[in-house]
Amino acid sequence: MAQHRVRAVYMRGGTSRCLAFHARDLPSPGPERDHILLSALGSPDPYGRQLDGLGGGMSSLSKAFIIGAPTHPDAQVDYTFAQIEVDRSVVDYTGNCGNCSSAVGPFAIDERLVPSADGETAVRIHNTNTKKIIVARVPVTDGEAAVLGDFALPGVAGLGARIALDFLDPGGSRTGRLLPSGRARELIAGVEASMVDATNPMVFVRAKDLGLTGTETPQAMDGAEEQQLHRALAAAHDHADLLVLEPAFELEEHRLALVEGQLLHRFVELIALLPAQPEPLGIVLAAPRDRVGQLDPGRPAPPLRHQIRCDLVEPC
Repeated sequence: MAQHRVRAVYMRGGTSRCLAFHARDLPSPGPERDHILLSALGSPDPYGRQLDGLGGGMSSLSKAFIIGAPTHPDAQVDYTFAQIEVDRSVVDYTGNCGNCSSAVGPFAIDERLVPSADGETAVRIHNTNTKKIIVARVPVTDGEAAVLGDFALPGVAGLGARIALDFLDPGGSRTGRLLPSGRARELIAGVEASMVDATNPMVFVRAKDLGLTGTETPQAMDGAEEQQLHRALAAAHDHADLLVLEPAFELEEHRLALVEGQLLHRFVELIALLPAQPEPLGIVLAAPRDRVGQLDPGRPAPPLRHQIRCDLVEPC
């Protein structure tokens, strides 16, 4: 059987790696497109290595995005993010990835999809997953996205060019409201939690309420602790279902933030404690406290209308 070639670009954005495709080179959305993405990344792999593809055996290294002509009047390109599960035949389009978002501007410039000028070029991006606009501010040298620079990003070796992402009106990406239930705090299976929707729906719980410290490393998590996280996510899913918020808080997405004190936050995705904090968590933490942390229970939450900026290292 002859192999079919599909053009792609292998990129790093922030602390993630992803495969970048032109929409014109792929089938229309559906099983055939998903099959190509799964095969390219090497999923499903019961051994968790993705040895037969370009994935890295963990969620942050098993991603793809697709760039097409804009369908939003305020954008220059459409950007669809795809999270490919490592050990299952699942391609998830329900949320966005901030790390991969940082690779979209350079891809659009290098592929000559948008005009650019040396210095800094702003690329307006329509994320189709969340229906939100992102502005990537990309350094450009000799007509191409710059790679060299003096910007350091924790978790990434070396230095690179700095990319700023402006997330315009990020609140309510899936549910239409920053606080989907209208309350700052919920009681979920006896545990106090906050359900927040800013770029991606997320549930915040205190680490100590799950018998954790919030300082556990991914390698140190044992089976019992993982089961505790799974139970917390399942409870959050059931609670969201009762509030008619599901599927925005689908269990498939597994997005849970562990909070301890004022500044210690850990993120759980796909029942795995991530070694780095993702952009959506940073955006939620950047939301004004008077909209999240200091609202009275039951008081309606005002919409989040702020522009939030994240800095990420230039893709290589």
